[in-house]
Amino acid sequence: MGVLAVLGIVLAGVLRQQARFDPAVTVAATAATAASQGSGAATVPDIATQWPAGLRAMSAAEAFTPATLSDKIDGKAELYLSANFVALTCQRVALTDAPGAWMEVFLFDMGKPANAFAVYSSQKRPDVTEAQIGDYAYVAGNQLCLVHGKYYIELVGADDQAALMKAADGLARYFVATLAVADHANMSKEQALFPPEGLIAGTVSLVATDVFGFDRLQNVFIGRYREGPDEMPLFITNRGSPAAATQMAGEFHGFLVKDCGGKETPPPAGLPGAILVDMDGSFDGVFTVGPFMAGVHQAPSRAVAERMLQRLYRSIQTSKP
Repeated sequence: MGVLAVLGIVLAGVLRQQARFDPAVTVAATAATAASQGSGAATVPDIATQWPAGLRAMSAAEAFTPATLSDKIDGKAELYLSANFVALTCQRVALTDAPGAWMEVFLFDMGKPANAFAVYSSQKRPDVTEAQIGDYAYVAGNQLCLVHGKYYIELVGADDQAALMKAADGLARYFVATLAVADHANMSKEQALFPPEGLIAGTVSLVATDVFGFDRLQNVFIGRYREGPDEMPLFITNRGSPAAATQMAGEFHGFLVKDCGGKETPPPAGLPGAILVDMDGSFDGVFTVGPFMAGVHQAPSRAVAERMLQRLYRSIQTSKP
């Protein structure tokens, strides 16, 4: 029994060591792969032409296209591709005075600021700390994420130690200062359309495609609301003209009834042309005002759905540009 106990302790130690990530192994593997590809392989330049003081490149930079993105972020690639992803460059960097402290830099070129904000807001978790860097930024654990023009940038540390996160903050500011962009992300006009009452702070996001499972519904701003014990999303999309908004509302209505099994219900009072559908206990409502189509998704009752629709309608009427 004593021998078995000793063997158990040895085995636990081996398994623990195997579970710990050794950056040197990854760097060596990267170098070996590059060597095996031969001298004809294209060399990806470092993300930074000169790393800020206290940082050094730890591995060679890697580049990915829409065709190869899933090789790097398998399982998440569709989110970026649906937002018109252009290219990704990533690289590991380490603190010069603490080689075991490292982070990986992900620099996504999303083509335009709205696309960068779409992936940023869709990835954003509720338990974040807002950061005043670039157009939009937050810190969550060992991650610092930001939008700078058409770029969505993630800095992911090996852990969340203070020295490493301070270096991540400095590197983020370096990118903002050195990466030239033609336009910046500014969603304040769209965010102002949402009523403040009941809005869960920091939850307004932009969904690029397949909104609520409807492949025709794209580029929709969504804010999450709390009403008593319940949460539900309100949504707004600018279709460009009143006619286009009315057409999309009709198509979405058809999708809810024909494809999702919703039941027609009397329209909400005081909203001409509005639609309300009973989705087997929850309620979806849609209305149009000018070029905007807006509504509520999965409200817990008809009364809540009508109240949220009225609140959203008034907010758009008073805030629209």
